[in-house]
Amino acid sequence: MKNNCNINRLSLLAILSTALAACNSSTALAPIETLPGNWLVESIQDKAVIKNSAARLRFHSDNKLSGSASCNNISSSYNSQNSALTINPIATTRKMCLPSLMEQETQLLRAINKVKRFQLNNGLLSMYDQQGVLQIKAKRLKD
Repeated sequence: MKNNCNINRLSLLAILSTALAACNSSTALAPIETLPGNWLVESIQDKAVIKNSAARLRFHSDNKLSGSASCNNISSSYNSQNSALTINPIATTRKMCLPSLMEQETQLLRAINKVKRFQLNNGLLSMYDQQGVLQIKAKRLKD
Protein backbone atom coordinates (compact mmCIF):
# COMPACT_ATOMS: atom_id res chain seq x y z
CA MET A 1 0.00 0.00 0.00
CA LYS A 2 2.85 2.34 0.88
CA ASN A 3 4.50 1.69 -2.51
CA ASN A 4 1.22 2.53 -4.27
CA CYS A 5 1.06 5.89 -2.49
CA ASN A 6 4.65 6.63 -3.45
CA ILE A 7 3.96 5.77 -7.10
CA ASN A 8 0.84 7.97 -7.10
CA ARG A 9 2.82 10.84 -5.55
CA LEU A 10 5.59 10.44 -8.09
CA SER A 11 3.06 10.39 -10.92
CA LEU A 12 1.38 13.51 -9.57
CA LEU A 13 4.76 15.22 -9.17
CA ALA A 14 5.70 14.36 -12.78
CA ILE A 15 2.39 15.72 -14.09
CA LEU A 16 2.74 18.95 -12.09
CA SER A 17 6.35 19.39 -13.24
CA THR A 18 5.33 18.97 -16.87
CA ALA A 19 2.44 21.42 -16.47
CA LEU A 20 4.66 24.02 -14.81
CA ALA A 21 7.34 23.61 -17.47
CA ALA A 22 4.72 24.17 -20.17
CA CYS A 23 3.55 27.36 -18.43
CA ASN A 24 7.11 28.65 -18.28
CA SER A 25 7.94 27.92 -21.91
CA SER A 26 8.49 31.16 -23.76
CA THR A 27 6.13 31.60 -26.63
CA ALA A 28 7.05 34.89 -28.24
CA LEU A 29 4.26 37.41 -27.89
CA ALA A 30 3.96 40.08 -30.53
CA PRO A 31 5.21 43.43 -29.26
CA ILE A 32 2.55 46.01 -28.51
CA GLU A 33 2.26 48.45 -31.39
CA THR A 34 2.66 52.12 -30.57
CA LEU A 35 2.18 55.30 -32.57
CA PRO A 36 5.73 56.73 -32.30
CA GLY A 37 7.83 55.92 -35.36
CA ASN A 38 8.15 56.62 -39.07
CA TRP A 39 5.15 56.10 -41.33
CA LEU A 40 4.92 56.09 -45.13
CA VAL A 41 1.55 57.43 -46.28
CA GLU A 42 -0.10 54.95 -48.66
CA SER A 43 -3.50 56.55 -49.16
CA ILE A 44 -5.37 59.75 -48.43
CA GLN A 45 -9.16 59.42 -48.18
CA ASP A 46 -8.97 56.03 -49.94
CA LYS A 47 -6.96 57.46 -52.84
CA ALA A 48 -3.47 56.00 -53.34
CA VAL A 49 -0.62 58.48 -53.06
CA ILE A 50 1.55 59.27 -56.06
CA LYS A 51 4.16 56.57 -56.51
CA ASN A 52 7.51 57.49 -54.93
CA SER A 53 6.10 60.66 -53.39
CA ALA A 54 7.66 61.70 -50.11
CA ALA A 55 4.48 61.68 -48.01
CA ARG A 56 5.80 60.59 -44.61
CA LEU A 57 4.86 61.17 -41.00
CA ARG A 58 7.07 60.76 -37.95
CA PHE A 59 5.39 60.61 -34.58
CA HIS A 60 8.06 61.22 -31.94
CA SER A 61 7.77 59.78 -28.44
CA ASP A 62 7.87 63.33 -27.00
CA ASN A 63 4.58 64.14 -28.80
CA LYS A 64 6.18 65.99 -31.73
CA LEU A 65 5.06 65.32 -35.28
CA SER A 66 7.28 65.92 -38.30
CA GLY A 67 7.55 64.68 -41.85
CA SER A 68 6.81 65.55 -45.43
CA ALA A 69 3.36 66.31 -46.78
CA SER A 70 4.56 65.31 -50.31
CA CYS A 71 6.57 68.44 -51.15
CA ASN A 72 7.01 70.52 -48.02
CA ASN A 73 8.27 69.57 -44.58
CA ILE A 74 5.77 69.67 -41.74
CA SER A 75 6.02 70.04 -37.99
CA SER A 76 3.48 70.00 -35.22
CA SER A 77 2.68 68.32 -31.95
CA TYR A 78 0.10 65.70 -31.06
CA ASN A 79 -1.63 64.07 -28.13
CA SER A 80 -2.85 60.51 -28.07
CA GLN A 81 -4.70 58.54 -25.45
CA ASN A 82 -5.94 55.05 -26.15
CA SER A 83 -7.11 55.41 -29.76
CA ALA A 84 -7.91 59.15 -29.61
CA LEU A 85 -5.53 61.41 -31.53
CA THR A 86 -5.35 65.21 -31.56
CA ILE A 87 -2.95 66.83 -34.02
CA ASN A 88 -2.25 70.49 -33.34
CA PRO A 89 -1.98 73.09 -36.15
CA ILE A 90 0.73 72.18 -38.65
CA ALA A 91 3.58 74.42 -39.80
CA THR A 92 4.94 73.81 -43.31
CA THR A 93 7.82 75.01 -45.40
CA ARG A 94 6.84 76.94 -48.56
CA LYS A 95 8.48 75.19 -51.54
CA MET A 96 6.74 74.81 -54.86
CA CYS A 97 6.68 71.39 -56.49
CA LEU A 98 4.91 69.73 -59.38
CA PRO A 99 1.20 70.58 -59.41
CA SER A 100 0.25 66.93 -58.76
CA LEU A 101 2.41 66.84 -55.60
CA MET A 102 1.04 70.17 -54.45
CA GLU A 103 -2.53 68.86 -54.84
CA GLN A 104 -1.68 65.68 -52.93
CA GLU A 105 -0.07 67.78 -50.20
CA THR A 106 -3.21 69.91 -49.89
CA GLN A 107 -5.32 66.76 -49.57
CA LEU A 108 -2.99 65.28 -46.95
CA LEU A 109 -2.98 68.45 -44.84
CA ARG A 110 -6.79 68.65 -44.99
CA ALA A 111 -7.06 64.99 -44.00
CA ILE A 112 -4.62 65.39 -41.09
CA ASN A 113 -6.71 68.27 -39.76
CA LYS A 114 -9.75 65.98 -39.62
CA VAL A 115 -8.07 63.13 -37.73
CA LYS A 116 -9.60 62.31 -34.32
CA ARG A 117 -8.63 58.68 -33.74
CA PHE A 118 -6.25 56.02 -34.99
CA GLN A 119 -5.88 52.27 -35.18
CA LEU A 120 -2.70 50.18 -35.43
CA ASN A 121 -2.75 46.72 -36.97
CA ASN A 122 0.33 44.73 -38.05
CA GLY A 123 2.41 47.77 -38.98
CA LEU A 124 -0.46 49.68 -40.58
CA LEU A 125 -1.70 52.98 -39.22
CA SER A 126 -5.26 54.02 -40.04
CA MET A 127 -6.41 57.50 -39.03
CA TYR A 128 -10.11 58.37 -38.89
CA ASP A 129 -12.22 61.52 -38.56
CA GLN A 130 -14.93 62.09 -35.94
CA GLN A 131 -17.50 60.16 -38.02
CA GLY A 132 -15.19 57.15 -38.43
CA VAL A 133 -14.29 57.87 -42.07
CA LEU A 134 -10.78 56.74 -43.00
CA GLN A 135 -8.64 59.78 -43.75
CA ILE A 136 -5.07 58.45 -43.96
CA LYS A 137 -3.51 55.01 -44.17
CA ALA A 138 0.23 54.56 -43.65
CA LYS A 139 2.66 51.71 -43.13
CA ARG A 140 5.46 51.64 -40.58
CA LEU A 141 8.94 52.19 -41.90
CA LYS A 142 11.96 50.56 -40.29
CA ASP A 143 13.78 53.09 -38.14
